[in-house]
Amino acid sequence: MRINEMFFPATSESNPEKELDFDLTDDLIFYMNNEPSFYRKDYFPAMLKFKKYCEEGKEIHPRAFKKLVSKAFEQYQNKFQVEGLKSTLSEEMCQEVCAAIHKLESENVREGHYGKFRK
Repeated sequence: MRINEMFFPATSESNPEKELDFDLTDDLIFYMNNEPSFYRKDYFPAMLKFKKYCEEGKEIHPRAFKKLVSKAFEQYQNKFQVEGLKSTLSEEMCQEVCAAIHKLESENVREGHYGKFRK
């Protein structure tokens, strides 16, 4: 094995694109929670609405976060020029991120985060 093969693995002939060396789901959720303007304008208001629905006993499907995730991916892609990041978010990846947000925020609502909801 040559040294460059150790540090730069060869891509297969069938898949010449570079693959991401991090979990996009985790990174996108981290971005949504830590990018001040996105969090303040988009994420937090969506979570307050989610909390309101949870408190009313309404069932919320994870796909309810699809618009939020798509917007976050667009901003993420514009801010970070990552090699191997596709220009669009696949439906499978979007569903994965939506499910992760739903699980995380359901736990936060049960634990009383986001304060008391005011009507």
